Formats: sequence, C-alpha cells, structure tokens
Amino acid sequence: MSLIVPFGYLYIVPDKLNMTLLMIVISSVFLIIDLTRNKNNFIRNIFNRYFAFMLREHEKRGRLTGATWVVLASIPMIYFFPKEIAVLSLVFMSMGDIAAGLVGRSFGRTSIGKKTIEGSIGCLTICVLVAYMMDIVPFTIGMVGAIFATVFELLPINIDDNLLIPVGSGTAMAIASTFI
Repeated sequence: MSLIVPFGYLYIVPDKLNMTLLMIVISSVFLIIDLTRNKNNFIRNIFNRYFAFMLREHEKRGRLTGATWVVLASIPMIYFFPKEIAVLSLVFMSMGDIAAGLVGRSFGRTSIGKKTIEGSIGCLTICVLVAYMMDIVPFTIGMVGAIFATVFELLPINIDDNLLIPVGSGTAMAIASTFI
C-alpha cells in the first residue's frame, strides 16, 4: 500500500506543491487516528478490530504505526527533494524494508541487533533492482541510494525505518547527484 504515495506522485498528482499539501492532509488524518487510538479505549477497540493483525508489537503498545511514518516521511521527501529522488527513495522504503523483513525472518542467521545481515542483503538486492528497473535517475546515483537505504534499514537506531530509509537514501542520492 505504501507504493501508492510515490506512484501517486509520479502519475496522479505530479505537482510538488499539490502533492505536498495532499500528503499533509493525509498525514494529519493518520496522525489524529493514531494519537486518538493510543488515548481512547473505544477508538483503540475499533482500530484493533480492523487493523491489529497488521501491527507490529511496538505499534500495539502506543507507538505510531508504520503507515503513519510512511505518510509523514513523504512530506519532506516530496517538498525538499527532486521528484525522481523522492519517488525512488520512497520506493526503496516500501520495497526494501519489506524484502529485509521477509528475507531476515526466513533466512536470517547473522544478527546485528534485531536485524540480520541476510535481511539487509535482501533489502540491497531489491533496492538495486528497483533503481535499475525504474531508471529515473542515473544508475550510479540509484546505487548510492540503494546502499544507503540498506544502511539505514540496518542501523539499530530507535527511529522508525519508514522515516530513516527515505530520508537517508534521498539525502545520499541528492549529494551524489552533485558529484556524478
């Protein structure tokens, strides 16, 4: 579902300002729902009835959901970065994070904190494939973004990787684009 944001920016609302404003509205709704469910038992019960099966343990214990972090992260990415970099970094977050989780849970043996090297290899592989297949920035810049998306996915920092991955990979690609 998180791919809706970057592809929506590419094909549905291609204007930077309009997409930023749309994401501010959507983020506000997500944030209000998330904060309300954490404070109000009635809302929490309704929310859990429909969405609890998708939540990770820390999200069930009062933290913001990954979906909220996705839409929040999209605001600075869309507003501050060139469209191609914003889109690619958001796709890295969507696809790379999922690959890291699936590969890490299925094949992970070598742990770094709560993550695995095998999961990171899955993240890197998917991000490199995305950079190659989307072909919206030069491949060398996409590779820099893929590497940094993987590094930020692996880092044992207590900040949601739905924020870290796009900001980290987008910043790296923006810097690399000034040199390459």
